[in-house]
Amino acid sequence: MSILFYKKPDYRSKNEGPLNLQKCQKYVEKTKECKSEIPPDLSFERIISNKALPPCSLQDFIDYLAYVTNDAENLQFYLWLVDYHQRFRNAPPEETALSPKWNFDDPQSSPRHSGNSNYSAIGGSDKTLSILGVKDFDAIEEEDISNASLIEDRSGGDQPSPYTATLGTLKFAEIPLAESKPPDGHQRRSNNPQPFRLEINRVITHYIAPGAPRELNISHKDRAAVLYALRRTTHPTAFHPVKKVLDLTLRNQSHPNFVRWSICNGNKPWTIFLRTFAVCNIIVGFAIAILLTLSHVSRWYRILAALEWWFGITNLIAAYQGLCVLLLWRHTREVRPWEMDEQGRRYGGSDEEAALRHSKVLYEETKSRWPVKMELFGPPNTWDQATWMDRYGMKSVFKKTFEKEVPTQEQGLHLMQNRIVRQAEAWALIITIPLTIFFTALPKGNLY
Repeated sequence: MSILFYKKPDYRSKNEGPLNLQKCQKYVEKTKECKSEIPPDLSFERIISNKALPPCSLQDFIDYLAYVTNDAENLQFYLWLVDYHQRFRNAPPEETALSPKWNFDDPQSSPRHSGNSNYSAIGGSDKTLSILGVKDFDAIEEEDISNASLIEDRSGGDQPSPYTATLGTLKFAEIPLAESKPPDGHQRRSNNPQPFRLEINRVITHYIAPGAPRELNISHKDRAAVLYALRRTTHPTAFHPVKKVLDLTLRNQSHPNFVRWSICNGNKPWTIFLRTFAVCNIIVGFAIAILLTLSHVSRWYRILAALEWWFGITNLIAAYQGLCVLLLWRHTREVRPWEMDEQGRRYGGSDEEAALRHSKVLYEETKSRWPVKMELFGPPNTWDQATWMDRYGMKSVFKKTFEKEVPTQEQGLHLMQNRIVRQAEAWALIITIPLTIFFTALPKGNLY
């Protein structure tokens, strides 16, 4: 009976205002309630480590956040932070020693304009994070990670970091250390610049600072605490509050919504056409049953209407879930509008990207090595001027409805889609049998 009441992941709406740990806890609670909805093949770890296949790959996840929910900066920053943590761990010890770990629970580490409230006061204590299922930097670096689902960190050295443990084998190209200004700590060292200072400054101006092109939607206290920490160290622990909020948001809100959206294998025009087609089949079924009932032919011919009813109701229920049975049987899906512009830039260019060619960060040399098409620095993630929008707008309704099809490869997604179709077929059968019995039991009309 479970197939009759199978549900795809519920939609998680965004919380209003800046995000903090208290608001993210609502996402966690919602995920715990719907724990069995997403199969292991489509888990957050597999998608974020680029192990899932299209249309649930990491690139598809970024496209969804960019073009559907308009918050791709969360994943862009998260991926950079993974990359940065790995590169920082692999940097020479004499360089990393210049950037000590930052402890947000230390009252002396709080910015003066934030008062005496440290990070623990806003829900970032180890106890709170333990309840939420988020491990602390130091704790996870020291413990022996034996979870079989976590992939071994092959970068050498210590135990897997919290990011390599979460993201498995997702690796990025190492970027050389950049020269920068001396650290802004209690004691400045005039001849010993902190590692990655220039890169950190760019990240601040693009993601952390108020009014940044890709400003992260974090609380004022978290933003002030991170900015204060980054003035004094370039250690990855300086991003601790941001990492926790983004991890909870991506894992418990963006990821379930992405899986829910990926189930739909047709665009909106095709879904509308499919629903109309299904309703027409149901109407044809009633017409056949009524006409045969009013005629003098044998009542057993009225069973033919059951085929139209079952077929129409099956497609109507599946279409209500955004699923086309025909495309599922063919293991294909319609291309998204933004996938038609293969030569277009996904996030646009900027003078900032051009300036990076002369930067010692050398992102132009490593950008092609990222597992996804993503520009770390640049303008806001807007696509109002994208070329694919003009091309898609010029298409006729017929071409929008019958778009080009591409194969779907992710078996975990097929599993969820098959359950929805089996559910639609079962409910269609339950509805069709009483209708068939009713019309078959009616006496002949003998009108013609």
